[in-house]
Amino acid sequence: MSLLEIEGLDLDIHGTPILKGVSLNVAPGQIVGVIGESGSGKSMTAFAVMQLLPDGSMCRGRVELNGHDMLGLPERSLCRLRGNEVGMVFQEPMTALNPIKTIGEQVAETILIHEDVSRPEAMKRAREALNRCELPEARFPMSRYPHELSGGQRQRVVIAMAIALRPKLLIADEPTTALDVTTQAQILRLLKRLVQEDGMGCMLITHDLAVVADMADEIVIMRRGEVVEAGPTAQVFAEMRHPYTRALFEASGHQLERGGAAKGAPLLQVRGVVRDYALPRTKLFAPQAHFRAVNGVSFEIERGESLGLVGESGCGKSTLTRAILGLEEVQGGEILLDGEPVFTGHKPNRDVRRRMQVVFQDPYGSFNPRWKVGRLVAEPFHLLDDAPAGAAREAAIAEALESVGLSAQDRLKYIHEFSGGQRQRIAIARALIIKPELIILDEAVSALDVSIRAQILDLLADLSARFGLTYLFISHDLSVVRSITDRVLVMRAGQIVEEGPTAQVFDSPRHDYTKTLIAAAPVLPERGAA
Repeated sequence: MSLLEIEGLDLDIHGTPILKGVSLNVAPGQIVGVIGESGSGKSMTAFAVMQLLPDGSMCRGRVELNGHDMLGLPERSLCRLRGNEVGMVFQEPMTALNPIKTIGEQVAETILIHEDVSRPEAMKRAREALNRCELPEARFPMSRYPHELSGGQRQRVVIAMAIALRPKLLIADEPTTALDVTTQAQILRLLKRLVQEDGMGCMLITHDLAVVADMADEIVIMRRGEVVEAGPTAQVFAEMRHPYTRALFEASGHQLERGGAAKGAPLLQVRGVVRDYALPRTKLFAPQAHFRAVNGVSFEIERGESLGLVGESGCGKSTLTRAILGLEEVQGGEILLDGEPVFTGHKPNRDVRRRMQVVFQDPYGSFNPRWKVGRLVAEPFHLLDDAPAGAAREAAIAEALESVGLSAQDRLKYIHEFSGGQRQRIAIARALIIKPELIILDEAVSALDVSIRAQILDLLADLSARFGLTYLFISHDLSVVRSITDRVLVMRAGQIVEEGPTAQVFDSPRHDYTKTLIAAAPVLPERGAA
């Protein structure tokens, strides 16, 4: 018997077709993976189940949850079902949580809204839910606030909120996209355990086939609002009847064709870098304690090389990146670009800084939405003493945009008019415009669909060959690092614990931590394997 039955679901928003004849079933205790790119209709299918749709929406078809006709129920009845019969885990836990409420209050709130219980009883049950989500009271008291937790811990709080009332169906919408590989594996194991313990049905939405390969009982592939292939996981991987399924599979395991790195004098030298942060005093006259985020890190990058830097959240990758860019002064060691120090005294060296650029993880959040693309791309000109003006400026903007596969006319648009992949191309164009020697890519493709990610990686490889660029590629996605880097560094607790040629580190890791990272990464089964 199915817990959730969706049959022939059509959804229009202001007359625009969004979903077309979507059908899928979720049984109690079953995990169904819903896979597709952005805009495929995955999330809108979930919102249709909960009837959390924007104004102007019109649904047709049948959506039945545990015997309830979700399309025919009034709002009051739907409110009783949300949280009680169906819980939802969102992609970004920080936006799903209230920053001014403690984690205990937020989990208890779900219980207080739906059940007539006292506040102490609700807090007791909230504590039980947090314990079930592997946030024990000894380390995670309910008085903590979201900002005091890591990304993975916040996601556990969101899961605790979703399962506090032990719903029949759990919808998890991209719950691991922004997490490092070990945390991602832990969250997936947690979801699987909760499904088994409570006999819930689980609808796991993701854009990555590898995430669900070893977890989902059944897979539903969506494209442009339609289901193009569905069936048991092993069967879908064995047959791959639809071309789009095969394209997703190929993109998930995409490998680049790269030439050998140019050899010669190192471009970037990091020597014994140390970065400390002062900790708050526990007592009025207690000595000042410090946290060492980067502890004696040394490495080099040769010209034309692509170097990967991997590690879990909190290992010191971002702190080291800011130091290389001259944004944070270090307490020990030195950083040199082509033999020149990044810092002169206590200030960043402007001559060095203009030869480095960065591409950030969030291509929308790293832009001013009020500026047109032309002004956004030209932003690095402030680093130049003789920045081009007039026709020369416009020509430079056009050249940068065209080099990343966009048109010169795109300079007249705003950033919200572009897709995620196009925004990241604009971010790369901004990094290229002053012709830097080193580009730091900080999780630059982690938020992209697998097919768009493959396109951006191909673009980066092409730009490196055309312009002789050197990359420092920071990522938690080991498949990405393996495909685009020549060498890789593994960072843990502020130190480099392993380094070497990429193939050697991945195929024959020496350090236990490296082995743990590689083992935690989701792996696609062999094509055609049943």
